[in-house]
Amino acid sequence: MTTRPKPKLNLRILILIFVMLSAIATLANSFWVTFTIQKQELIENALEVNKAYASRIARSVEQVLNSDLDKLKYSSFVIGKAFGDKQNLTEEAQRLFGQDASFNSVLIADAAGTIIASAPENLHLDGRTLQHREPLSLRVPIISNAFKSMAGNLVVFVSHPIFDAKGEYLGLIGGSVRLEQRNTLQALMDTNVRKDGAHVYLVDSARRVLYHSDPEHIGTVAGKGLIDDAALSHDGGTLQAIDADGVQMLAGFARVPISGWGVISQQPLDNIQAILRHTMAKVAQGIAPLALFGIVLIWWLGARISVPLSRLADCAKRLDSPDSYERISAIPTRYFESWQIRRALLLGATLLQEKIGKLNQQAQTDALTGLANRRAMQDVLLRWQDAYKAFAVVSMDIDHFKRVNDTFGHGVGDETLRAIARLMQQNSRSNDLPCRVGGEEFVLLLPNSSLQVATDVAERLRASIDAANIETVGHITVSLGVALWHPGGDSISAVLERADQLLYQAKQSGRNRVVAEQARWEAVAIGSSL
Repeated sequence: MTTRPKPKLNLRILILIFVMLSAIATLANSFWVTFTIQKQELIENALEVNKAYASRIARSVEQVLNSDLDKLKYSSFVIGKAFGDKQNLTEEAQRLFGQDASFNSVLIADAAGTIIASAPENLHLDGRTLQHREPLSLRVPIISNAFKSMAGNLVVFVSHPIFDAKGEYLGLIGGSVRLEQRNTLQALMDTNVRKDGAHVYLVDSARRVLYHSDPEHIGTVAGKGLIDDAALSHDGGTLQAIDADGVQMLAGFARVPISGWGVISQQPLDNIQAILRHTMAKVAQGIAPLALFGIVLIWWLGARISVPLSRLADCAKRLDSPDSYERISAIPTRYFESWQIRRALLLGATLLQEKIGKLNQQAQTDALTGLANRRAMQDVLLRWQDAYKAFAVVSMDIDHFKRVNDTFGHGVGDETLRAIARLMQQNSRSNDLPCRVGGEEFVLLLPNSSLQVATDVAERLRASIDAANIETVGHITVSLGVALWHPGGDSISAVLERADQLLYQAKQSGRNRVVAEQARWEAVAIGSSL
């Protein structure tokens, strides 16, 4: 006698297990992709912020040192006229010392290196010989590395040669910046203290620390490390590396050209990971209710399956494969129960793709022209705003583009848009971002650009398009508006709107021209009339 097996009971349990595992795998994959992409975004943002900090500080230090050299240059000119007047030398040294907090001491030495005048008087430097003699031999303005002074203090010496009216070398005038004592350089660095777990420090070309947020590090010699090497050998950049203490760091660096010093802004990778853990905990809290609801739904559907559905179970085991959606869709469903399970599997298969699609929207480009789209443009503008990076906006619109579509058809119109996109790329700098924001509307973003440079780029682009001969269409022109955003100014949306208004003003003024904003929002038109 043939006995009937019990496939219904076993099959229900089997399908339930596969479906639940597939749902959990889908959610796990989605969570992992979100975690990975978010981590990379946070790291890249931290690196760019550190680079912006280091670059800004390097520029400020460069300005301070140039100012100090200018002061010494002026004094060298004054005392070069009466180098033999001891009273005049002393008065000039005291004047320079008391002018501001730039120098902790000032001295004047003759060509042999003997100090003949100094300030303040309580240091008793007159008559002594210079310890740092490199400026005497080179006879050029010099900013030294840190060294121990005659008084035993850690100083940086800024000097300028003194010549008489005939060009004869008389000596030098110099000022010392004592690193352990309050001075202009230290006050400048203190204004850039980070509050996000990062810190900034300054090293000379010999790796001696000139400034650090922790005063105990000042004067120490930084160990060999990739970060310090990069800061002293490159003009600027970012680096993820292990520092001398063995801590994984996210660093941005910049070089001070006038002195060869390096500025490093860095923060531990652990800080980013802590932020990431907090973010992912919130994501998990948001996903949990949906996951719980999905599991309950799958349990309810699985409990009502009454026939073997081996093909659906097999697909459930490979739900995370790229072609899972097509394979599940190809399974025939001739009754309600199997249709329900297929629907649940299809929803699970699309969940990961939907998550990845949303996360990758920031990297999408315009399908027709290959330029950045509006979403990508907005993301870049927000990153520049967070990094305090000034930029110019060139808003551009094709003149009488509707005539092209009406006369030659949309296919020719699309080719015209692609031709304009190519001309934008040819006339853009390597760091500029050309975008297509809709229809015949384009935007060119120019980071770290002055209004004059942006206007010149816009005029060059206008002239290039005006001179181009586009196939079928022939001659075509554009109108452009140029606006500038800088940290602390108007909002990004206000600058974009202002660029559009200037664009419309260009059209109203006759088209085929550039209208750029000026101080107090006055506008100037550049270009030829139609």
